[in-house]
Amino acid sequence: MAEKKEKTLRERVQKALIQEAIVRPESAIVISITLLLAIFAPQVGFLDFIPFWVWLLGGAIAEGALVYSSWSDPEFGRQVAAKELRREFQPEKLKDPRLQTRVNEALDYRSRIEKVIREQDDSMLRDELDQTAAQIDDWLEHIYNLAQRIDRYQQERDILERDRGRTTIRVKELQRHLTEEDDPLIKAQIETTLASKERQLATLNKLEDTIQRAELQLENSYTFLATIYSQTMLVDAKDIDSGRSRRLRQEISDEVDELQDMLLAMDEVYASQSLS
Repeated sequence: MAEKKEKTLRERVQKALIQEAIVRPESAIVISITLLLAIFAPQVGFLDFIPFWVWLLGGAIAEGALVYSSWSDPEFGRQVAAKELRREFQPEKLKDPRLQTRVNEALDYRSRIEKVIREQDDSMLRDELDQTAAQIDDWLEHIYNLAQRIDRYQQERDILERDRGRTTIRVKELQRHLTEEDDPLIKAQIETTLASKERQLATLNKLEDTIQRAELQLENSYTFLATIYSQTMLVDAKDIDSGRSRRLRQEISDEVDELQDMLLAMDEVYASQSLS
């Protein structure tokens, strides 16, 4: 996601809006009609007094008006933002349909927030919401990364559950063997093996607990994002002075920090599991 680090979503949407506006069917029609008129109109008797460059100029003005109308249309901006987000995060790569749905809905909230921003006439309010949206973009990346890790675990869950069941049985066997063994050398080896199996079991249990926490964190983040969307629709210019918008950004920042801590915890557990 290097592009995301270089440019904000809004900057990429602004660029994509112009590109999308140019390739819209309406643009193709305007360009086609302009070229046809510029080439053939001078050959028509009652239009021969209009030079070809007038038709080209008129077509350029019409195309410019079409591009501007697309660029300033909040709904068109929302659609372009949605396309950019799905191209960036690619929720279809997640194997779990439930996670796909959650991520898709989170991206939809973000594209709708983009529409809210583009609907604002007050420049200060729009800039304030822009800063909020930039934080949400970082938040979305954390949400997607968390969904990826949960999805990875879901694909490995059967194997991990099998390992936990086998390890639990083996720990009990080794504990029983340890109490029955009299040979010091064998007893020492059993203790070493038992300690290794207990570490493995502890890691597997910790992984399961961490995944459960991650799933709850993802649900909480999704719910909070829905709340943020409703709040952005209620924010107005006076909220800039009241500090409400700053508190909103702080809440988002705290949520991003919580997600980051969860991602680090998951990475640590996965690292421990691979070493056990």
